[in-house]
Amino acid sequence: MATRWAICGTGKISQDFSSCLKCLPSAEHQIVAVAAGSSKSKAEEFAKKFDIPTSYGSYDELLKDDNYDIIYVGVIHTLHVELCLKFINAGKPVLCEKPMALSLKGCKQVLEVAKKKDVLFVEAIWSRFFPAYSFIRDQIDSGNIGEVKIIQVSFCVPIFQVPRLNDKSLGGGAMLDIGIYALQAAHFIFQEEPENIWTDGVVCKEKGVDKYGVLVLRYSGGRFASLHFNTETQAGNNNMIIRGTKGTLEIPDWFWCPTKVVMNGITKEFPLPDCKPYTFNFWNSQGLTYEAQGIRDCLQKGLKESPTMTHATSESIMTIVQKYLDNLGIKYDSP
Repeated sequence: MATRWAICGTGKISQDFSSCLKCLPSAEHQIVAVAAGSSKSKAEEFAKKFDIPTSYGSYDELLKDDNYDIIYVGVIHTLHVELCLKFINAGKPVLCEKPMALSLKGCKQVLEVAKKKDVLFVEAIWSRFFPAYSFIRDQIDSGNIGEVKIIQVSFCVPIFQVPRLNDKSLGGGAMLDIGIYALQAAHFIFQEEPENIWTDGVVCKEKGVDKYGVLVLRYSGGRFASLHFNTETQAGNNNMIIRGTKGTLEIPDWFWCPTKVVMNGITKEFPLPDCKPYTFNFWNSQGLTYEAQGIRDCLQKGLKESPTMTHATSESIMTIVQKYLDNLGIKYDSP
């Protein structure tokens, strides 16, 4: 039986996610409803593009619809906590785009309500669902590169000119947009809480949001993660290097949505799914199909959180995000 999806939000990421759902077998995935928060016409236009039978001009209307199995929340960051709480309290499973909250407080609120209501909630950090990440996990767990001692992650893209990114009222800032990807990578590799956290960054005084930052995390046994993200520099190799006592793994570029991994000089390819004729707004968005399949698997098994992206992982990542924001004196109005 197909998983019935509702799409909350009609922006670029919702378009990409919907394109991926339409590329998957209709016997497994169907989009049955979409809602836009600003106008009925936007929802109708979106519904027409993706052949969705039902459209709503408000999120509250979607809340009252019971004809779907899970809702994808792809709206602006500042609405994530508010809408997730509404849908979860109504007993509806939720896949929410990252970051699931703008604060640790908001993150905990959502996770606590999801547990209380006993419904599936997953933060949509799509990187975790890519086959390349599974391959890396297998190589580390099997001891093929020995004990991992350090990982280095760099994510530098010139996107600070994007209006939303430097608008604090819209949840802008480098950490919440790209830094969180570097941070989740460190957690993915070490799978524990760091013993010490060093953070620094540069805040745009006029906008009150961070433009770039650095985190150094020390884990047990003298292991380190060095993470750097920048929204002003020219794009280069946005890579992740994992150095072990017996070898090295590297994602040479696109570490957050990878199609290849280099292990001790040997490259292994992971081609993206064919999603023609759909076009996409963001790099390698075809990989959202992996996430959609992972969520369908959770629903079929009756899970309340994804083993690929657990509640504990979301809270751990947001704990470090909060420390970083506090150190830079950044506080958002939304939770």
